[in-house]
Formats: sequence, C-alpha cells, structure tokens
Amino acid sequence: MPERLAVHLNRDQPREVAPEAARLETDRSFVLAFENHGGPLHVHLHLDDALAKVARPEQTQIYVDEGETRRVEVVIPPDHAPTKGYVDLVTGYGAEEARVNVTVTAERKDGGPDVAVDETLSEKQQVEVESESSAGEVAWPAVGAGVAVVVAAALALAVSDGVAVFVGAFGLLAGVAAAAYVLYA
Repeated sequence: MPERLAVHLNRDQPREVAPEAARLETDRSFVLAFENHGGPLHVHLHLDDALAKVARPEQTQIYVDEGETRRVEVVIPPDHAPTKGYVDLVTGYGAEEARVNVTVTAERKDGGPDVAVDETLSEKQQVEVESESSAGEVAWPAVGAGVAVVVAAALALAVSDGVAVFVGAFGLLAGVAAAAYVLYA
C-alpha cells in the first residue's frame, strides 16, 4: 500500500500549503493527500530532476475544492534506483510554496510486495446469514426418530425375548440413522 503524506491547504491563511512532514523516506509509491480547509485552490506539483528519474506523479495540476481532499499518487516502479530529491508544492501562481524532501531507498522496508487495502476494510461489515432449512424441517426427523424408539420399546414389551432384541436393535439403528440425517442434512 502506498505511503501517505497529508498536505494541508488554506488552514491558517489563504493559499497556504503545509505538508505534515518536511521529509519522506520511502521504498515505494506514495500518495500526497491535499486537504483543503478553505476556499477552492489550484496546486502545482513539481519534482526535481533527480526524483523525476524514478518517480512520476499522476497529476501535476491539482484543483482542490473547498472542504475537499484530493489524493495524487506519485508512482515509483518496483525496480527503481535509490535517489534523493524533492517535491515542490506551489499555490497562488507561485505566491506560496512548500518543499518535501524525498529519499527513495532501494530495499523494501517490509520485504514484501505492495498490498492494496481499500479504506472500506475498516468499516463494519454487514453479515447476512441465510438458513437453508427452517426449525420445523429439522424437528420432524427428530420427532420421527423419537416415535420409532417408543414404538420399538412398546413392541419389545409385548413380544417374546428373541423378537424383542430384534425390534430393539432395529429401533436403535433407526434412531442413529435419524440422528445422522439431522446432523448431516
């Protein structure tokens, strides 16, 4: 995920441009987030020659409306050379200017590839659970198994010992089959 540097516009005075940090060290692409606290404003973005050899901004002329935040990614390819340079941020036709010193390192700090994470990931997700069967559909096999066990017990009491064992075993197997159906269906 690209690193982010906030740049405040019109915070204390008209056409003011104030980055949150005067320097940035990175090994990958980064985003300049222009947060406008006042009236509409044009910002000109300029990379010095050294930084321009390894980095390319998506836009160099940025219009930021009142109360708006605009993000501009400065793209640095993965196979870049290490370099030092700066980004000039200019407003008011050159009346106000700020500079961010940028050091681009060759090695990745985290040792892994970029992973883009959308801002919506931090929002609470709605989970909808859909049941394929109702409680009644699940209960009927269990009721049937219970009835079968009761019938088997009644038959066992009514008939001789040999038949009673057979009927009892049958009832037990029917109960196990019904339980398996309820669990795995």
